[in-house]
Amino acid sequence: MRRLSVSLLLSCWAVLGCRTTAVSQPQASEVIARGATPKDETDHLRLAAEHLDRADEAGAVPHLQAHLRLQPDALMVRAYLGELLMKTGNRPESQSQFERFTRDAAGATGPAKKHLIHVHTRLMELAGQTDDTYAEQLHRGIGLLLLVKQWHESSAPADEALAERTLVQAAQALKRADGEKPNEARVWLYLAEVWYELEQPSSARNAIRKVRLCQPTWTLNSHERELLRSRCQSEGLGDW
Repeated sequence: MRRLSVSLLLSCWAVLGCRTTAVSQPQASEVIARGATPKDETDHLRLAAEHLDRADEAGAVPHLQAHLRLQPDALMVRAYLGELLMKTGNRPESQSQFERFTRDAAGATGPAKKHLIHVHTRLMELAGQTDDTYAEQLHRGIGLLLLVKQWHESSAPADEALAERTLVQAAQALKRADGEKPNEARVWLYLAEVWYELEQPSSARNAIRKVRLCQPTWTLNSHERELLRSRCQSEGLGDW
């Protein structure tokens, strides 16, 4: 696990185009990145990898946090930080990092998009640990929906019977979430997406109408608001 962690970090480090030269261990005052230009910045990914190589996961955390202050759009680093925080017992901060990842990666492509299912699973697990049934069922439903979408977008033929069963499970989870916290826009938006996948346009349209009544700007992220806008237009419901 330790070597795998270092490998993942170094992969992120390479993709981001960071330096390939070794960096010495900084003094305490250098832990936070210093300058405004790349040549002045502490190489926090490399330092985090060095801590992980020594099985010092707690020591890697501040370096990943510092790297994200410099590059907040480093989505896979954020996901990895969430994993470390979860493993070291900092559940609130882990949840915060994972939730930020889902917001930022919702419209992404490549590895971040593929990783969304895993992050929703992590959020489901964290919610279960704190008896937050609403969040647990919300993330279960979203994760199952995204799984089916991933199957349909892949080049391999999907098992349609399995896909349908999975979508039904997603709908059941989202309805349980609605039972815990009625009239939440995110629940109904993703329920609409489930109905579209199940080719039940009437149910999907009703769900979209329900979203419009939930004051969605309070709960939807930018990608979800754009999805809602697109669905409203395609259904002839006007702009919300």
